[in-house]
Amino acid sequence: MTVVLCGVGADTGNVRPVPAVDADGRFEYVPIPEKAATAETATYGALSQRFGDESLADLLDGVRPASDGDWVTDAAAVRDQPVHRDPNFDALTYGEHRPGYVAKLRTLEPGDVVAFYGGFPGPDSSYKHRYLFGHFTVAETPVVVKPEMDRTDKRALLKRQPENAHAKRFAGYGDLYYHDSEFTERPRPVVVVPGRDPGGLLERAIRMSGRRRGPNYYMSETVVDALAPQSRTDNGTHLGGFKPAVRCAVTGEEFVEFVGERA
Repeated sequence: MTVVLCGVGADTGNVRPVPAVDADGRFEYVPIPEKAATAETATYGALSQRFGDESLADLLDGVRPASDGDWVTDAAAVRDQPVHRDPNFDALTYGEHRPGYVAKLRTLEPGDVVAFYGGFPGPDSSYKHRYLFGHFTVAETPVVVKPEMDRTDKRALLKRQPENAHAKRFAGYGDLYYHDSEFTERPRPVVVVPGRDPGGLLERAIRMSGRRRGPNYYMSETVVDALAPQSRTDNGTHLGGFKPAVRCAVTGEEFVEFVGERA
């Protein structure tokens, strides 16, 4: 049994400001903005805050759909911007194209866990420490959609997870973004992980990082002892800078117990 920690959600490269974790551990899950055509109908203006009466758009001054693109700062345009809900905690589904993530996620089995962490400013600091904020249990063997597959075959695979953000990209764009040579110079596989309960957004985020060296954050020793991460540098288990996928040698039951004791 395995748990894979995945770094996801909006950060300084695509939204501003980055929503914070408050003194009680409360937070808003803000997805990244979608890059191109999609069948996703959810926008920042359509998604409600969990701990406020307004929408997610009311938290934001701007969004940047493409990492090398312009910032969108017009309030109406921010409200109308489709989001890339990945993970989707309502449907419990997650897709990924980053090679290091695909390598770890494609080997998961039913009963394993995918957990999600992000960088959030805290109540007393602008440093974006790493917080665990959600998870789900793997329901079925993950599906790997390869660039060389026929589009009919891709469509059939993605149809099994219609609420997945990558399935919505396929429906709106006509292919997966990272399979299209006009979108990327390096077409790559996309993995889709179907989820089930126990899972969902946490009520309170759990801080995972302890040490910080320059732009890099490292897992606290308390969390290391609990989750047994299988990667470690001289400075500890790295959680970014660029957020890595981290495989942990604990069972799904042990992970859920860890969360229950802290969230």
